[in-house]
Amino acid sequence: MWIRFVLVPGLTDAEENVRGVAEFTSTLGSAVERVEVLPFHKLGEAKWEANGLPYTLRETPPPTPEATEAARAIFREGGLLVY
Repeated sequence: MWIRFVLVPGLTDAEENVRGVAEFTSTLGSAVERVEVLPFHKLGEAKWEANGLPYTLRETPPPTPEATEAARAIFREGGLLVY
């Protein structure tokens, strides 16, 4: 399986959270082929608005490249193949 972890500043980016997900994922062994750390973006914001739904992440910035790489490094520490 492929694990996709979306890195959202202020929501999923706390080091404790990233480490917890990485530790759990590493317990899955060879069932995990790869991990993708995906930086948050706002491309879906218009869809929320078109559907009349509140977009609660409007003020959330994308993570920096450094923060994204730091999260990837945490997953790599667990011996996982990370993209």
